[in-house]
Amino acid sequence: MAFVPYSAATRSASQWRQEAGLAGCIALVYALYLFSTEYHNLYYDAEDYWQLGHRFVRAGRFELLGYDDAMRGYAYPLVNFLCLAARKALGWPAVTVVKLVNAAFAGLLFGIVGPRLWRATTGAPQPPSLVRRLAWAALSFVFWRDYFNFSLSDFPAVLALGAGLWLVQRPRLGAALLAGMALALALNIRPIYLAAALPVVALLWFGRAEGPSWAARLAALVLGGALVLAPQWLINQRHFGARTPLVLSQSKTLGIHNLYLQKLKWGLLHEKYESSVGRELPTGQLLFIDSAGATLLKAEGITEIEAPGQYLGLVVRHPITLCGIYARHLFAGLDISHPTPYLKRWDPSRPQQLLNYTLWFWAVLVAWGRRPTAREMLVLTALLLPCLAVIPMSMEVRFLLPLHLLLLALVAFGQWPAWPTTGSRKLGLLLVFGLYLVGCFWLSNSIKQDVEPRFRPYLLAGSR
Repeated sequence: MAFVPYSAATRSASQWRQEAGLAGCIALVYALYLFSTEYHNLYYDAEDYWQLGHRFVRAGRFELLGYDDAMRGYAYPLVNFLCLAARKALGWPAVTVVKLVNAAFAGLLFGIVGPRLWRATTGAPQPPSLVRRLAWAALSFVFWRDYFNFSLSDFPAVLALGAGLWLVQRPRLGAALLAGMALALALNIRPIYLAAALPVVALLWFGRAEGPSWAARLAALVLGGALVLAPQWLINQRHFGARTPLVLSQSKTLGIHNLYLQKLKWGLLHEKYESSVGRELPTGQLLFIDSAGATLLKAEGITEIEAPGQYLGLVVRHPITLCGIYARHLFAGLDISHPTPYLKRWDPSRPQQLLNYTLWFWAVLVAWGRRPTAREMLVLTALLLPCLAVIPMSMEVRFLLPLHLLLLALVAFGQWPAWPTTGSRKLGLLLVFGLYLVGCFWLSNSIKQDVEPRFRPYLLAGSR
């Protein structure tokens, strides 16, 4: 029998089989969990996204350019249209199809895309071990599991962004084309990801010596993006007379001419926003009031943010106040009280908070003293710029999803921190950690105290 060497192609095929198996297992775990939860309906934004799938149907037929919503891009509603078609063909409830599709998204993100992006970015010779990949998937499950019950855009957008950041680092024209498509999907689903565009283009530079030229791969990237964004351009032109491939983010029905400017105003009024679908709270909007921001708006006589320059003027005139507001938004966005976007009841878990704060501290220790490469800096910039752009807005924890997943990845995939070797340094680190935990719990409780008065009896009475 002839000897066949164990080639790179064989290793690659074996790795893909292992990743596909892991992705399948993660998807199965998510599916089993999701069908055991108490969520059997779609709510608020999730219901809106699901209903947008109907916008592609005109006179009983599918029409891509028939989509006519100016608030949200066509890409994710198109996914929901396919889910609607599957629901109709199979006779299943809508939420059943959503849970199955989202379980598949979870498998792709945690089993394949995330680990591959980490390896491509860090230049590691081997992919993260199975134990590390399972650790990342498990930690993400702890904090985000119930988001997959609903047809929300956050995880599909992060999946597309992660796939684009991984593919753009591969020195092939086909990979650049797919990267352009993935990144265009991400910004069509979540327009704030436009902030990642320039770092992504810069990442093309690193593959210039390994394959086609930078210019050729840039052309492929642009072509891929154009293929995805062309329908949005045509939709905007046909229905709204606007010549742009970007989502308009406006709504005549809601009286919103620019959603980002509207959320900048809300960000001055609210530290944090949660949604409730339970019977224990008086309404579905759970608001945590920012008294400093409200006072600032009143002092300036501002009722609406009409233009970016108007908001920039506030920043210039009141930098200390705005920095304090942003710091509280950042903490509130990472302080995950519940693993769901829609609360059945207010019941934050202290052990989960402790784990969350500990993981932040661990991630900082992993990154401390390590000088990131230029490639790593570009990927970090692409992930963090969208998070930076949402910090002034009324904060929901899902807005900082890329940052939180990055922190979990540092813990799961990164090297173990260099622990102090002497007793005094160990004691010092423990003291710093203890003070840090006290500060985190104090700030979390402080934000909870700022809840809108009508919610105080439900959140503050008997809190634990």
